[in-house]
Amino acid sequence: MKSMSFSETGRMLLSIQMIGDYMENSFWNYMLNTEDDAAVLSGCQFYYPGCELSENVVYFLSENSYDGFPVDKYAYIASGNIAGRAPHIRCIDRPLGEIANLVLNVFRSYHDFEMELNALVTGGGSLTDLCRAGEKFFNNPMYIHDNMFALIGLPKQMAGMIQFESSDSTKTVHVPLWLIDEFKFDESYRATFNLHHASVWGNDQYPNNIRSLFVNLWDGAYYCGRLLINELQTSIQPGQFRAAEYLADYAMMILRRDAQTANHFYRNFEDTFADLAVGKEVHAKELNAILDILKWKRSDNFLCIRLQSQDEKLSIRSAGALRSVLATELSGYFSFFCDQQLCILLNLSKSNLSTAYIQQRLAPQVRDSYMFGGISNPFKGLSLFPAAFQQAGAVLDNVVAKRSSVWLSSFEACAIDYIESCAAEKLPVELLAAPQLLRLKSYDREKGTEYYQTLRAWLAHERSIPKTSDALIVHRTTLTYRLDKLKELIPMDLDNERLRLYLMLSYHILDQMAEN
Repeated sequence: MKSMSFSETGRMLLSIQMIGDYMENSFWNYMLNTEDDAAVLSGCQFYYPGCELSENVVYFLSENSYDGFPVDKYAYIASGNIAGRAPHIRCIDRPLGEIANLVLNVFRSYHDFEMELNALVTGGGSLTDLCRAGEKFFNNPMYIHDNMFALIGLPKQMAGMIQFESSDSTKTVHVPLWLIDEFKFDESYRATFNLHHASVWGNDQYPNNIRSLFVNLWDGAYYCGRLLINELQTSIQPGQFRAAEYLADYAMMILRRDAQTANHFYRNFEDTFADLAVGKEVHAKELNAILDILKWKRSDNFLCIRLQSQDEKLSIRSAGALRSVLATELSGYFSFFCDQQLCILLNLSKSNLSTAYIQQRLAPQVRDSYMFGGISNPFKGLSLFPAAFQQAGAVLDNVVAKRSSVWLSSFEACAIDYIESCAAEKLPVELLAAPQLLRLKSYDREKGTEYYQTLRAWLAHERSIPKTSDALIVHRTTLTYRLDKLKELIPMDLDNERLRLYLMLSYHILDQMAEN
């Protein structure tokens, strides 16, 4: 038997388990069979031979008056030991009239709850009003957060609940950032975002050892947030899973009704930053909400870091190994996953750290986590984030290509390589490099001389005769002779600064050609 969805029926339907919860609360002695149990029950009635039967009704049976009742097909509640395969409850030592009164009260309780929620939806009630009604029904505190972890339904906070954080400027309340960061690297928590039914987040996984019954809020394929019921006053019962799903349906009615909030509930921190990084357009209201929670400004100074695994796809587990290091060594950052990479946007206006310090502190942890990483140049304003994201990616590609003992590098360390690689995409290396150097190399091969390396050392040591002779381990007279000979072989104006820069770049380009 399949439960009817709320959208199919437009009303709350009960299951045998949901009725059994009330008997449990009353400490009744009963036996419960929930095999093939489903939320399909809209009412109850006494069975009598010849009455028309329906799968939407639960029937009251007594040991003296159940002849002919198909106990293997229709749900029933019995006074006495009447066994069958259909979902049922057998009450021991309880008269049928008392049983019927309790079950009628159960249906009345859900009916009244349903009417109250309908009035909230049609009468302009808020999600906080919905949570307030839910707290009375479930006898536990509850709240609703959107997909950016901002609280959109919160009647009150009580001892034992998460201590939420608030924003002075917008007067919004949200889940604390440290907890969002904890969840981000928790594989079991991330898996809960795929659920379309009520579930429990265990007390060994939740702050303050709270068990929480939760339901994700979905609008089609869009995740809009989460409804949570904290187990602080009474125990969560099996039948409340279905009741929580009903409550989530009403929460979605209010969200859809409220056009102002529906504009930005379908996003989250990671999606927004991931889109921002690759230059996609993001809703200004979404970004402003995130920046307000982070207490950042668009005009702050930032740095971008990208990390990836050295030998396989980056897992949440391996990235999680870095989490405590990030929390200890850095402040004012937000991390997100994009294309199997862990990306970190660091607010330098908040952390006041230098690129050198960041690289020094993170490099050992990147190595121990078996990762490679690239760091962008510092930049001012989020408008430059897409370019910095690309820049950090270029550094990461350079580190991966070299696969040396340098696991984490900055753009400054590989800027020349990047400039040369960009140029090489347009022209072959042979046409990029200075022709004078190509002729010197050819001459050295033919004559067995060393003019190519002599010129390189002289330029590298800023045309200092003493430093160059020491580096080449030759007498100064010998070096002077070579330099004079160079000018005869390849006439060049080496006092020209731009020419010297071109020659040094050409040496790098030719080195790359030799390596490849």
